[in-house]
Amino acid sequence: MKKSIQIIATAFAILLGNVGFSQVDSIYIVKGDSVMAVYATTDVDSVIFYNPNPIDTTTNSTITDVDGNVYTSVTIGTQEWMTENLRTSKYSDGTAIPNVKDDTQWSNLSTAAWCHYDNDSSQYESTYGKLYNWYAVETGKLCPTGWHVPTDAEWTILTDYLTANGHNGTEGDALKATSGWASGGNGTDNYGWLGLPGGSRSFNGNFYSIGNYGYWWSSSQDNTGRALYRNLLNSFDAVSRNDSSKESGFSVRCLRD
Repeated sequence: MKKSIQIIATAFAILLGNVGFSQVDSIYIVKGDSVMAVYATTDVDSVIFYNPNPIDTTTNSTITDVDGNVYTSVTIGTQEWMTENLRTSKYSDGTAIPNVKDDTQWSNLSTAAWCHYDNDSSQYESTYGKLYNWYAVETGKLCPTGWHVPTDAEWTILTDYLTANGHNGTEGDALKATSGWASGGNGTDNYGWLGLPGGSRSFNGNFYSIGNYGYWWSSSQDNTGRALYRNLLNSFDAVSRNDSSKESGFSVRCLRD
């Protein structure tokens, strides 16, 4: 251990020689151009670099949408995310978004709409929020003021951060909640993102996969008829990136501007 510490001290002496080091068998505590303390290597067992304020995950403030729904948020890396799926029935300017229940009507839409899974608000609203087609996302007014639906690139920033911080191939597990997933699909929820399997509504109006899959829109389109999204699966450890028809109904997570 003494040899290792001496190597560290020698490196510091070489790199910071302008602050008055006199020997390389000591540990120097330096702030700016000042030596704050000196310890002989014979008196030191180990050197630990400690950050008392990690930025990996920080619970932030609460957010209220125009319907009065209250959400919490969490900071992951450089981004602040809502920890719940969006539940609003109005745009941020107060304009109502149509609730479309009929399958045929849903499948023929080229304008914004929302629904609950199986059109059942009592069972699914509080846990999973609402499902929105991409035409609602496209307006740019779906999230509360000061927040927005993340772009495809912003989703990638999140998954890259997870990969770089020990979750390579398990990014999905790091985002999935520790309960609520079917067939042993619960995650580790390392950052408090609380990803839940809210299912989806297909372009033809049918509902799929609640308890097994969670789908979240990005604000980025793939082409004139399709847009990009991310999803979490009960049987898959990573985060999947795919595209879907804009008529599909997916959950929405908001990101601070």
